[in-house]
Order: sequence, then C-alpha cells, then structure tokens
Amino acid sequence: MRGARWSTVLLVFAVAACTSPPATMDPAGSDPPDFALDVLPAEEPTASRMAIPGSKYCFLVLVDRQATTGGPVTIGATATNATVVDIRPVELEPGVVGEVWVVADAATTETEGTLTVTGSRAGVDRSVSRTIPVFPMADERAADARPYADRWLRWLATEHPELGIRPDGTWEPIFVSTLLVVSHYSYWSDDWELTLAWHNMIAPHDWSDIYLRRRGTDALPSLAFRIDSVSGETEPHAIDPPTELVR
Repeated sequence: MRGARWSTVLLVFAVAACTSPPATMDPAGSDPPDFALDVLPAEEPTASRMAIPGSKYCFLVLVDRQATTGGPVTIGATATNATVVDIRPVELEPGVVGEVWVVADAATTETEGTLTVTGSRAGVDRSVSRTIPVFPMADERAADARPYADRWLRWLATEHPELGIRPDGTWEPIFVSTLLVVSHYSYWSDDWELTLAWHNMIAPHDWSDIYLRRRGTDALPSLAFRIDSVSGETEPHAIDPPTELVR
C-alpha cells in the first residue's frame, strides 16, 4: 500500500508541473513593441523647402511598425523660432500619414528654426529633428497663384470627378517654396493637398503643374498633371508625380 500511495503523490506532482506556466512566460516581462519614426520633408535638400514668417508650414509624420503587436503612437512636437499650432492626429496609427503644423516666428533676416517630433508607445520613445529655414518675405504670391488654382480646380472637377474635388469647396491657401523661376503655391482641403507650380516664362515654355497628395494616406503626391503652355491653352495631361515634397 505504501508503494501505491507514493505513486499517487508522484502522479499529482507531475500533473501540476505540466499545467503550471513557467515564470519566464510572464507577459509583464516581454519586450515592448518597437517602431520607427520618420518626418518629411527629409533634412536634405533644404533648397526645396522654406518657411516665411507668419505662414503655416506642414511636416508629415510616419510610423513604421517593427513588431507584430502595437497600436497608436502618441505624437508630440516642440519648436524653436517657430510655434507648433497643430498635430493631427495625436494618436497616430501605423500606416497613417500624420501632420505637424508650425508657424515661423517674425524675422527680418534669413534665419533657421528647429522642429523636434517625438513618438511614444508602450515605453518606447523616438524623436526626429528637422531644421526650418526661414526667409524674411511676405506672402506676395497668393494673387498670382489663384488664377492657376481656379483653372486646375475646374478641370479636375470636370475630368476627374472620381477624386471628389470641387472648385467651390473649401481650400486653405498656404505659401510654399521661395523658388523664383518656378513658382509654387498650395491649397488644402479636408482630403487633399494640392500643390501647383508655374514656369515664369513666355509661350511655349509657360507650363503649369499640379501635384495631388491625399491627406492621411499619401506620404508623397500620387497624381500629377501638366499644361504645357498656359497662354497657348494646351490640354492638360498626366505626368509622373514628384519624388520629393515641395515646401
């Protein structure tokens, strides 16, 4: 009987050992999900991006999830010689293109600000910094840009209704780029960033482009069109979108 009793005790211990989780499987001891943080435009080249005092300027924020688990990343931002005016969204899901908006401080000479964007999730913190070149000029381009914008918006509404772009929609005008020979300007709706460019030359070299980026989805423009000669009233046609943001 003694042998049978010991056999029963050993069997109980064996079952308990098989059903009890080992201490190393404690979820609290697992590594937090990692992620990478990126901000566009890139630091270089700076020639294609320039802020002017008092005007809004948009940086795009992207999260690349490196782990199989995760969730939204909390985005923050600080700036020098500029003010952060908006972060959308603050809780940024991987795969969504976020935005950080700044306004450069007043300046009478060429200067430089900085923006530092931070991301935090499950104990993991990342940060990316970008310089903000500032050129001391007023926004004197809006009046020149508007006829180009009106022409493009009418054409898009007629020829590409699937985009949902309407000339009578709400478009916020925002200055971009201090480049002179090719002027740029942008217009923002809830869904789109529309950047237009026009070549300050006479026909047949007076072309005009538009670049379309869907907000929240595209990190770069996904559609682009050109009029080869504005004064010659040539028909718009599709072109390759640019591979860099113009700011």
